[in-house]
Amino acid sequence: MNTALKNIRRSPYQALSAIFIVSLTLFIIGIFSLVTFASQDILNNFETKPQIIAYLKDGHTTEQVGGLLSTLQKNPGVKKAVYVSKNDALELYKKSVGNDPVLLGTVTDWGIVTADILPASVEITATNPNSFKSIAATLEKSDIVSITPQGNKEIDYPQDVITELTKWTNAIRMGGLVLVLSLTLVSILTIMTIISMKISSRRFEISTFKLLGAKNFYIIKPYLQESLIYGLAGSVIGWLGCFVAILYSTPFLAPRIGTIITFPIPYLVFVILFGALVILGLIISFLSSLFAASRFVNRSK
Repeated sequence: MNTALKNIRRSPYQALSAIFIVSLTLFIIGIFSLVTFASQDILNNFETKPQIIAYLKDGHTTEQVGGLLSTLQKNPGVKKAVYVSKNDALELYKKSVGNDPVLLGTVTDWGIVTADILPASVEITATNPNSFKSIAATLEKSDIVSITPQGNKEIDYPQDVITELTKWTNAIRMGGLVLVLSLTLVSILTIMTIISMKISSRRFEISTFKLLGAKNFYIIKPYLQESLIYGLAGSVIGWLGCFVAILYSTPFLAPRIGTIITFPIPYLVFVILFGALVILGLIISFLSSLFAASRFVNRSK
């Protein structure tokens, strides 16, 4: 270890460049991991809510509603279908508007909002956005689904929103994965280059060790330890960057997605992220230096 620290002191700029590239790589990996899990939670939140709402005509019977629900449940794309009566709709409306007297109709000429003026509906949760069209086709054939003045079935479903959100999520994952792989490759090549240069500069000393009967692992051990220091320092700095970035972005993110993702983020998440980044940083640095050192020692036989 003393030899490894001495090597770092002899070439501080090379050490700083290695630590910097490892820090940047692990910072991007940490942010990408958090964004991936967050986007998946957001997508799951939208997909688990009632995505399709079909408003029903007044005067429908229990048997008609039961038949429609039974037909929907036979569709493999339907995860759950629920009937919402007029009274249920009124309770949902009151919860959504709170105590606003204007929206409740208590201070207007419209009269107090009652269950009679709200439509009953069927709320359907789809297994995935690709099932929207088949579910909507089933609802189009139902006689109890109300019709708009334009002659269309009164069916609401945010297909465009979910589809667009899915596209953005997949694009973020793909772009982040390409960026992570590129930076990881750069980190490996950087550490390999630095270790190779340091070993090459001590070619005569290494040849002397080999003539004295030193084993290959004894020769390359200081360089492995040196690279592990790069990986450990880089992972700590990368984790600190992730922690500070999330800490300062929380006031911006909490009002917008706070109902989906818990803010502030639990410290256990950061502990797990720290452990994962340290392990990943040590693996990247160790394998890079092992390949570079082993290649040089074997070549110098």
